[in-house]
Amino acid sequence: MSIVVGFGSDTRNAAPLELAAELSRTTGDELVLVSVVQDSWGSLRDFAGVDDEWRADVREQAEEAIATARKHLGPDIEPVPVTKTATSVPQALLDECIARRARVLVAGSASHGALGRIAFGSTNDRLAHSSAVPIALAPRGYRSHDDGIQRLVVAVDPTASDVALHQPIADLASWLKVQVEIVTFAVRSGSRTAYSAFADQGVQRAWGTLVRNHQQELANKIRELAPDTEVTTDQVTTAERWSLALESYQWRAGDLLAVGSSRHGPVARVFVGSTATRIVNHSPVPVVLLPRPRTY
Repeated sequence: MSIVVGFGSDTRNAAPLELAAELSRTTGDELVLVSVVQDSWGSLRDFAGVDDEWRADVREQAEEAIATARKHLGPDIEPVPVTKTATSVPQALLDECIARRARVLVAGSASHGALGRIAFGSTNDRLAHSSAVPIALAPRGYRSHDDGIQRLVVAVDPTASDVALHQPIADLASWLKVQVEIVTFAVRSGSRTAYSAFADQGVQRAWGTLVRNHQQELANKIRELAPDTEVTTDQVTTAERWSLALESYQWRAGDLLAVGSSRHGPVARVFVGSTATRIVNHSPVPVVLLPRPRTY
């Protein structure tokens, strides 16, 4: 098993490297460093040899990117370097994950994102909607924690649908050997919703009870599959905006946030829904996106 991280020749964003190295130090798994250069020529041939010169140039760029990444990782990490050219960078990364039987594919934020947050761009958005393996996303500017990953914070939907994610959550927690904290983030905005209109008539209390019951059901299923894993629940965090809901949670150094795929997406693939996207965008810690099991 391995951890695959993409590092392009056109970027010097070290955040994915930091997260991949942190995961490797936590689990001891092999780190595969993949630099993919997009081949815009495809199958076209130029008989003057211009395409050959271009391909030689991009291969050199990819090798330089690998050398830069290895220098950043330091002497305690010995990655397996891979350089590739492909018409689709995301597909090349996913193919490498299958070939390496990767536990997780690590990527970074788009360059337009705010420092300390995750923004979706063309590459990580494609990965977040088509991968068969979990996708770990590093916030822009992320720096690893000295003691590695310490806690898995699982954000679940306020309905029973995310109970179906107990298998991938148990697998992830067992792999990392960390405790699990289950939390539900929710937004209570405006005065026109039924929830707001009847909040003072017991709706909020009943909703909270329902959420905690779903969390407890998920926790029990995780404990059955991973009996050595400590699982805690009873966390419901609400605010008027998603940014405030995420900020009000008591994050700790070494936290990793896990988010499940939408039940409306294809099974056995990562498919991030609208609520999960908002949570990812406002998370101050790395996020791992989990595929929805085939049994759902």
